[in-house]
Parts: sequence; C-alpha cells; structure tokens
Amino acid sequence: MRNAYENSIYCLMNTNDRIVLLVADSGTGKYSDIVQQYPDRVIDFGIAECNMVAAAAGFAKEGWIPVVYANNSFLVYRAYEFIRNDVCFQNLNVKFVGLAAGVIANTLGPTHHTLEDIAALRVLPNLTLLSPASPKEVSVVLEKAIEFDGPVYIRLGKAFEREIYETESPFEIGENTIISQGNDLTIIATGSIITDAIEAAKDLKMGGITSEIINVSTLKPFSSKEIIESAIKTGKVITIEEHSIIGGLGGAVSEVLCEAGISVVFERMGFKDVFCNDYGWHQDLKRMYGLSPQHIFDTCKKVYSKRK
Repeated sequence: MRNAYENSIYCLMNTNDRIVLLVADSGTGKYSDIVQQYPDRVIDFGIAECNMVAAAAGFAKEGWIPVVYANNSFLVYRAYEFIRNDVCFQNLNVKFVGLAAGVIANTLGPTHHTLEDIAALRVLPNLTLLSPASPKEVSVVLEKAIEFDGPVYIRLGKAFEREIYETESPFEIGENTIISQGNDLTIIATGSIITDAIEAAKDLKMGGITSEIINVSTLKPFSSKEIIESAIKTGKVITIEEHSIIGGLGGAVSEVLCEAGISVVFERMGFKDVFCNDYGWHQDLKRMYGLSPQHIFDTCKKVYSKRK
C-alpha cells in the first residue's frame, strides 16, 4: 500500500499544483523524486507530528491542499488534539494519510501498532474516515480524498498486501462494495484483512456455505444500505477488523443493526481489549490474536451453526 500511495501522490502532484506534502521523518522512496521535482511543496517536520498538523491547518487556510503523512500511531495518538481542534473543529481541507494500520509494524512492537485509531477518530465531527482494502484501491481512495472538500483520514497498511481487484476499485466515498454474493453468512471487513476473509470464504464454500463479503472502505460517513440488506438475507453477521473490537467496525455495524431493529446472530472479530505485546511477522501476529484465515473460517462455522 505504501508504494501505491507514493506513486499515486506523485501523479496527483503533477496535475494539481495546490497539493503540498507534509511528512514526519518519513520522506523516503518515491518522495526523493517528488522532492527533486517539487522542492517547495514537500516539508519534512521530523518527529514533530503536532507541529505538522498545526502547519497543515495554516496551509489549508491559505487555499493549499495539505497531505499529512506519518506512521498511524504517532499521527493519531500524539497529534490528536491538533487534529481535533486545528483541523476538524474548523472543518479545514486537510488530508491525513496514516501508514501501518493494525499490527503490520511487525517487530516494532506495541508503540508502533495502531489498534485504536478508528475508535478515536470516528467520533470527530467533520472528519471523513477511509480504509482501503488493497493497493489498487489506495490510488482511487487518494484521488477521491483530494477531490473531497474537508478533512479526510486515510488508514493505510504498509507492504505486501494482497490485491482483491482485477481492475480499478469501484470505490466511492460513503459507499460499500460487495466483493462476493452469498446467502448463508454476511462477512463485513475493512482494510487489508479482507483478503483473509476472502480466503476463509473460499474454504467455507467448499463445504456448501456461501458468504456475502462486504468491503467497508468508508468508515465515516457509514453506509448502512448493503449491511442491512445482507443481514436481512442471511441473518448471520461477522465483522472483521485489524483493530480493537471496541469502537471500530464491529461497533458501527452493531449500531446500524440495532437502530434498524434487525435481529441477527452476530460476532465481532478483532483485538479483544488488549494491546499486541507479541513480536513477529504480520501473519504471525494475526494468528496469535485469532485473526488468521483459519480463525475466520472457524468463527464463521460457529456463527453458521447457531440458530437465529
């Protein structure tokens, strides 16, 4: 996802001279090409995320489109007050791009993991919250975010994410995408973990269980249409996220179903009110915390076996 983002922002800067990049000690890779071509439109603030967000608000006030790029955990947690007061409170046209969502920071440990950002940011008025599922979706998400007038947060993974689209993603802000049709289960996921859900759904299908998979790339504003329709059809819903089950995708879906008065068998998969204190590669960490394709398969089988 990082490579997809860097290539996309480079292309967008070539066509939109209002974009200015603000980075926090993370200007590597494609950024070297951008710096060479647009030296006056890239500013490295070093490890000073709060100052960077405050400066972004000033750029937006002057008509620029600032794109603020940093590691998710430091951008969201360290600069939260500035995101809230300087940007969202004033409804300024700032785009936040957070790298390394979930536990994809691997061996860097719990200080670098980002398992609470959706919960923290979903409550902020005026903020649009986007979570692309795969590299091809990143470019479309970024383009739509730049076109959108107002604060936007993009929750990126990092590297080696698998692709779910053969061609361009059909992404639109405020809409969900149905990845596959099914009648027995509704699987709702956000971010790159959807590839694990797709893998589990293939194994379920071999056993005669069909799953409707919904990709939630817009976490706010949250679209309820596809979720309600699918929940009514299957009566059994599983949400999957590389995030705490508190305040994240599972919470948003449960709000929708409760307010619509829909009774279903319901299960939230994610980090269960814990920090990720273990170390290992991305897939290893997901397996340790019950989020591997096998865990998803087993949970789906359990939910399927329950009576509504």
